[in-house]
Amino acid sequence: MKKDTKLKARGASSKTPTHTVRKREQNKEQTRERILKAAMELFRKKGFYKTTTREISQKARIAEGTLFNYFKTKEDLALYFFAKELQERIDWYYQDEYIQQAPLPEKLFAITQHSLDRMAPYEEFIGAVYLRAFQPHSKLNPLSIDVQELRVKVLKFLRDVLAEAEENEDIPPVGDFGAYAVALGYFGILTYWLNDRSEGKENTMALLDRSIHFFQHFLKRGAWTW
Repeated sequence: MKKDTKLKARGASSKTPTHTVRKREQNKEQTRERILKAAMELFRKKGFYKTTTREISQKARIAEGTLFNYFKTKEDLALYFFAKELQERIDWYYQDEYIQQAPLPEKLFAITQHSLDRMAPYEEFIGAVYLRAFQPHSKLNPLSIDVQELRVKVLKFLRDVLAEAEENEDIPPVGDFGAYAVALGYFGILTYWLNDRSEGKENTMALLDRSIHFFQHFLKRGAWTW
């Protein structure tokens, strides 16, 4: 009986570390979320460059040293923001049955519009990150490994969206090249959006609509062959 009691005690204690690790990770993620929320509020009010790490840590109610344990630089914060936004966009798409059943042009328009709408409150921040990405040593540079990881996730998502249209025979098989083409088109729309001064960004929406329908028309005519 004593042996059984000892074994049970050991079994219970062996589960404790797993629970503790899980709880610790949850607390860390909550702290990251709090830091991100504080940072994005400051970026929206003061801009990316004028916001200091001290201000972020004060608003997040943590020590500045603790902030650096989670994010070494403001660029790391930006990468975390884009990773969260990308996952949100993917989750949103797969939870919206109407969009999933819609024709391809409507899908692509909705996905892009949803993304731009979510970024609208942080336009200055997005613009600052966009310019910073051209710096060779920046973590936000398109050639950096961190950005490449996000890009691959985007491409896989777009490839799946296009694959649905292929299965319905709305478009011919386009594979990975189709995903690259759509991603490149989105980058062009984002560039235009950042410089669009029309009311409600209506010029961007008009350009997006024309671009998507041109893409669809181009595919249906059979010009896309590999």
